Amino acid sequence: MHLIHPNKPVTGRWHAAVAGLLLAVFATGAQAQVKMTVEMAKKRFLPRESMLIQLKIVNFSGQTLVFGEDDHWLQFRIQTETGEEITPIADPPPVKGRFTVESSIRATKEIDIAPYYALEQAGRYTVTAKVAIRQWGKQFDTKPVKFDVTNGTVLWEQAFGLPLRKGDPPGQPRQIRRYVLQQAKRLKAMSLYARVDDGPGGKVHRVMPVCAMVSFNLPKAQVDPRGNLHVLCQSGGKEYNYSVIDPAGQLKVRRHYLITTTRPRLNFRDGEIIVVGGFKLTRPDDLPSAKKDSDGQEPITVPANSPRPIPVIKPPEPVPTPNTPRR
Repeated sequence: MHLIHPNKPVTGRWHAAVAGLLLAVFATGAQAQVKMTVEMAKKRFLPRESMLIQLKIVNFSGQTLVFGEDDHWLQFRIQTETGEEITPIADPPPVKGRFTVESSIRATKEIDIAPYYALEQAGRYTVTAKVAIRQWGKQFDTKPVKFDVTNGTVLWEQAFGLPLRKGDPPGQPRQIRRYVLQQAKRLKAMSLYARVDDGPGGKVHRVMPVCAMVSFNLPKAQVDPRGNLHVLCQSGGKEYNYSVIDPAGQLKVRRHYLITTTRPRLNFRDGEIIVVGGFKLTRPDDLPSAKKDSDGQEPITVPANSPRPIPVIKPPEPVPTPNTPRR
């Protein structure tokens, strides 16, 4: 054991120890003043499915903090259950947009990290966020959040060539694309997912949920001459969901139909894929939104029962304190 004489000068090693202790105390205090957490709306995903991460920041520091002054103030680390780190397939996701968080205010930032990580293998993973506070010259790690990647059941798939653009030479299709329909459990219910990729082993453009589905009636799908995917799926006892997805994986049309004396079905007329039969409903989540049918018929209106999208940045709201009077 080494004793330090009270009159003996403090050594450089002791200085370093004190400095390290002060840094640790500062970091602990800073983390107590600013709380940062990562949340996910769900914890089970298909391989390469859109994965929305919410970073929630609560500021108790007594200062106004500035975030987003560069594109890499927020970084993510994904690890397998054994601790192996998943290497991004592209540069880390650039999280753009400068914003401030005043003291006693909370804010939320939402990012889709799926395009940057090739999460193809089923298993359990953890995601951690590293947040830089430039004013303090410090970075802080959030607590890791667990999630699972599971394989869905393939119901249907179709490869197709993208239509030639004006000026393209005639011949073979300029690019091959593939649609895949999969079913998987989502929130304890069966859901239908669409995957758009360049074929087995190729680039994945998007994996997205289409609608809830019943187990006793498989969805019907067709690809139109422009390369759009039309899907008609029974989503309830008497209700159908009709969706149109383009080759980039964007949802272009969403409609809802009710079984009447006939069931809705896909049909081909005048070079277009349409829905015939049943009765068209109007829902708040229709795309594009329309008050009337194209034939002038006033559809039945039903109330919305699906969750609303979360804004990228929520409006600041004061954090309640013990001294805050109740309204």
